[in-house]
Amino acid sequence: MQDRYNSFNAFLRKKFKGRKIRKIPINAGFPCPNKNGALSGAGCIFCDTFGSGPIKSFELPIADQIQAFIGARERGEVNYIAYYQAHSNTYAPVEVLREKYEIIFAFPQIVGLFIGTRPDAIAPEVYPLLEELNKRTYLTVELGLQSIHARGLRFLNRNHTYAQFLDTFQQLKERNIPVVVHLIIGIPGETPADMLETVKEMNRLKPAGVKFHLLHVLKNTPLFDMYQRGEFKLLEQGAYVDLVVTLLEHLDPGIVIHRLTGERDKEIFYAPQWALDKNEVIRAIRKTMEDRDTFQGKSFNPEPCSEKNLVLY
Repeated sequence: MQDRYNSFNAFLRKKFKGRKIRKIPINAGFPCPNKNGALSGAGCIFCDTFGSGPIKSFELPIADQIQAFIGARERGEVNYIAYYQAHSNTYAPVEVLREKYEIIFAFPQIVGLFIGTRPDAIAPEVYPLLEELNKRTYLTVELGLQSIHARGLRFLNRNHTYAQFLDTFQQLKERNIPVVVHLIIGIPGETPADMLETVKEMNRLKPAGVKFHLLHVLKNTPLFDMYQRGEFKLLEQGAYVDLVVTLLEHLDPGIVIHRLTGERDKEIFYAPQWALDKNEVIRAIRKTMEDRDTFQGKSFNPEPCSEKNLVLY
C-alpha cells in the first residue's frame, strides 16, 4: 500500500512487476443514451460536450489517437492501458464494439483495456464479448454510478436506477470481469452520512476499485447554468479533503483507489478553482491522513448497508 491508501499506482507496479504504465484516453465515437434521446437529450448535468473524453484528439480515428499519445511520450520501457473514456463505450451493436475494441491489439505496447460506460448501456449480447476480451488482455469495466441514493441520481439527471447498477455489476462479477465504480462527492442534498452509506455499500459489493470525483462545474453544461444562478454551493478544499479521508477510513482496504479527486482540461473547467491543482489536493489528503494517523480501512466495518437506504430516498 502506497502511503496510507491502496493506490492504483501501487497496484499497477505490483501487477506489472514495476513496469511504467500510462493510460491513453480515447474517444471511440460512441454515443450516450442519456444524450441521444433514448433516455434524455440533456445528458447528465455535469457532462461536457466531449463526454469526459479527450478534447484535443477526439476527432482522430482510434488508432491515430493511440499513436499520437504514444508518440508524444517517452520511448523505452513504457506500456499502456487503452481507456475508452468518452460517453458510453458499450452502447453499440456488438459487431461495432468488437471492431473498435480490436484496434488496440495492433499495438504491442498496450497491455490493458479499460471501458467506461453506464450501468444501463450493456446489452445481454455484449457480455460474451467482454468475457472474451478479459481472456486476451487486462480488462476493466468502469461503471458510472455516482451515488446509491435516488435523490442524488435525480439531481444529476442520471436516468438510471441503483437497481440497474446492481444487475449490471452482478453480470460482470459472475464473469470475473473487474469493475471500477465512479462516485461523486459533494452532490447537493447529500449529507456526509449519505456518502458514507454509498461507501459502505461498496464494501458489501467489493468492486475492484473506486474513483472519487469532486463535483465540479464545467463550462457549457446544465450544471454551469445552475451554478451561475446560485442554486447550489460547491465544497471548499478543506471540507472535501476531510470528507475523502473519512470515506477512506471506512472503505474496505482491499478496494483499489483509482482516483481521489476530479479533474478536467483547463479550457472547459470553471469551478472550484482549487480543484485545478490536482497534485495539491492529493498532497492535502495524504497530509491529513498523516496528521490523523489514519489509513484506508481503519474504521472498516464489513456490515452491509441497510437495503432501505439504497433506493427509497
